[in-house]
Amino acid sequence: MKKVLGSVLSFLIRLVLPVYFKLFGKLKIGSINLKGVKRPFFLVSNHQATMDPFLVGVLVPGPISFVATDMLFRVPIMNFLMSAIGSIPKSKFTIDSSAVRQMMRCVRNGRSVGIFPEGQRCFAGYTEPLVPGIGKLAKMLDVPVISAKLQGGYFADPFWALKKRHGGTTVNLGLLLSKEQLRAMDSSQVEDVIIKALVHSDYEWIKTKPGLTYKGKNKALGLHNIMFVCPECMATDCFLTSGDVATCKNCGYSVAWGDRGEFVPQDGTKLHYENLELQDRWQEAFIESKVSAAALEPEGALVYGPLEATIRRSRKAKPLKVIGEGLISLHNDAIRLVTEADCPKTFHLDSITGFAISAVRSKHNRMFEFIDRDGALYNIILHDPLESTYKWYLTVYHLRARIKAASSGSDLPIAVSATI
Repeated sequence: MKKVLGSVLSFLIRLVLPVYFKLFGKLKIGSINLKGVKRPFFLVSNHQATMDPFLVGVLVPGPISFVATDMLFRVPIMNFLMSAIGSIPKSKFTIDSSAVRQMMRCVRNGRSVGIFPEGQRCFAGYTEPLVPGIGKLAKMLDVPVISAKLQGGYFADPFWALKKRHGGTTVNLGLLLSKEQLRAMDSSQVEDVIIKALVHSDYEWIKTKPGLTYKGKNKALGLHNIMFVCPECMATDCFLTSGDVATCKNCGYSVAWGDRGEFVPQDGTKLHYENLELQDRWQEAFIESKVSAAALEPEGALVYGPLEATIRRSRKAKPLKVIGEGLISLHNDAIRLVTEADCPKTFHLDSITGFAISAVRSKHNRMFEFIDRDGALYNIILHDPLESTYKWYLTVYHLRARIKAASSGSDLPIAVSATI
């Protein structure tokens, strides 16, 4: 039954979606060069918007199974539908052997596989660091590698935004590595080629498109979860958003989100950063400095919190269950809970994996999750509407990187990597 339904759904997707994309201007076809490419193949793509798998999927030849976060499989009906069309569930930012086995099975059966190696949609309009190991995975699959470069999708559907804008995504497709080229390289060389192919900034791209706009209403709603530091007064979790405008509640620093993704200063504000990418890169340096200071404190020093939170738990692709409420805090060595829920009260940062923002829209914009050493997934909903889960995400990464470097005696990484 599921196989038949999957075939029907896949047929309808390829039949209906191109018409929908054309009617509403969602898809713009860029450079397509797949001449001579035979199935199965391994597709890698940067990740900008909700519809990316479908935008790419309707342009590639033959059936393709995309790797998707197992968050999408936790609702039974979604689990059924996603499985029916061949999607492969994978836990974010953690080694997932079952997902790899499914990918291997697909290519053996002549079905192509697609993946977004960033592991998530980009936060601020530029490609996130790729999850390490993508070169090794390509070598294991041993099929031609094609790349998809998506442009403009972030401006049409920002990861954090509650409202989409009018505008489309330009999709470019091409052969990246033939099977012969793939076999002649080691995994690190393959990884370097993929990284180079997928690096992209929508902000740099739109500079080459004068007159292109992404109009919409309430364009700033949700921005506070990504723009979490005020560059004027250095306060955190302080931006209030209304319509197209984000304003610091402490000092009044105020910017509007423009039709090209630029910041437009409001009410006499002196602009610090002209767009979210520049603000985000500065924020990461801010977090690195905060973590460096926290590392000098005694073990167990408080970094964030305590904050009221709802605690949910599950296993991979299983429905989440509320197990209680309590207080959560981040320390320089662990995440700690004060709760009556039947769960561990301390999660040491060197023993958790898969720390990810599970959603940033609407009521879910205060949610993150991680996997403990026993394989249980904990999903945390923060009650404070201004507390940035993205801030937690960056901070946990840098704390874990320091802990790992200290234990191995190696140098700290220069840039953020999605290995958390």
